[in-house]
Amino acid sequence: MRLAFTLVALSAVFPVPIALAQDAWKAGVAKAAITPNEPAWMAGFSSRTHKSEGVRHDLWAKALALRDGGGNTAVLVTLDLCDISRDMAAIVAKGVEQKYGLKRDQFALNVSHTHSGPIVTLNEISGWYDVPAADQEEIRAYTRWMLGQIVDVIGGALKDLQPATLSFEQGVAGIATNRRRTRLRNLPGPVDQDVPVLAVRGQDGKLRAIVAGYACHATALSDYQINGDWPGFAQIAIERANPGATAMFVQGAGADANALPRRSVQMAEEYGGVLAEAVAQVLKGEMKPVTGSLKTVYEEVMVPFHNVPDKQELQARIAKGNAYQKKQYTRLMRILEEKGKLPVEYPYPVQIWRLGDVMKMVILGGELVADYSLRLKQQHGWFDTWVVGYSNDVFAYIPSRRVLREGGYEGTEAMLGDGHPAPFGAAVEEIIVEEVEDLLKKSGN
Repeated sequence: MRLAFTLVALSAVFPVPIALAQDAWKAGVAKAAITPNEPAWMAGFSSRTHKSEGVRHDLWAKALALRDGGGNTAVLVTLDLCDISRDMAAIVAKGVEQKYGLKRDQFALNVSHTHSGPIVTLNEISGWYDVPAADQEEIRAYTRWMLGQIVDVIGGALKDLQPATLSFEQGVAGIATNRRRTRLRNLPGPVDQDVPVLAVRGQDGKLRAIVAGYACHATALSDYQINGDWPGFAQIAIERANPGATAMFVQGAGADANALPRRSVQMAEEYGGVLAEAVAQVLKGEMKPVTGSLKTVYEEVMVPFHNVPDKQELQARIAKGNAYQKKQYTRLMRILEEKGKLPVEYPYPVQIWRLGDVMKMVILGGELVADYSLRLKQQHGWFDTWVVGYSNDVFAYIPSRRVLREGGYEGTEAMLGDGHPAPFGAAVEEIIVEEVEDLLKKSGN
């Protein structure tokens, strides 16, 4: 009792330095299985013609809550899903603000982009898929349940907050290949092969969470078995190597990258093993302690479409298009007739998280091509910048100016299937890059 009194008295005379208080991190971890309980229509490939036939391994929603010594809080959520939409994120935002008081900048939703997970939507089924009308409500029912799981897992991570130490470093893995070169071999082949790793340890020094990133499509498998593709196998391998720790995978700017060659379970497991080994090497090496404070910002910036068609042009495209094109253009015509116009721009989500002076996460929506990651690291730091794609709203490919100029699937062709009236304009890259720079300054660059 005398010792306790002495410590309290000393702390009153000699207050704990602000720097030490800021370094007093807390972390909480939670996860929930989001595997469909019944056969489900699967996302990622339009060639699938029926529901799933089994489960290769479970899908997960995982959450890592972080709180600095000043009480600033953020929750990272990783999802073994192909995509998540703006309206789904809005539902999560409403739920976490009502239940836990979190604002929009304080949580981020990242999907692994597995092409072996279920279709998720609350609205009309994507034009990529030909799902019978009788099955469409099942998809929406699953989506509503899944969103509830996300809100709950965020709450679970917040409830689990306890003293922790954080450390950060990057490795490298040679999984990604620029897939555009498989169509035109004369094209350049940029990829981002960095493996950023955030390690979270408890007071006993044991790993509680391992957050690892990589930039590559999760398309090694295309059968009818539900699974997390190679990122799912990577998380399994990381957790096997670190008993008691939760592994979280964060997808990067991998829109134009595939793990090649592919199409076998063995190869998916091997790619997962490569990432797990890269993470293991980072964990064995010297990592930078994360000190200082947590800062979070979130804004949306409008990105313009290029040459949005009018009614006459849509009628002409419907008349001369193939069956797939007729379906998509007819949908656009319906929107035009209902609302009087087609959208000419789209609200693009940009989010920045700073963890002291050691790491900054640039969290961006859509399917980012590698050019974004490489450019942003060049501008803002190769060693402490973690560029995250596929977050908060995965609504379309986000081409760079170079990819738009070259054309092809990621630049123009995919936009129709995603339900958009036209490709993005050439300004899209500069608009996003400038918004990132503005938010980095706002967050204390």
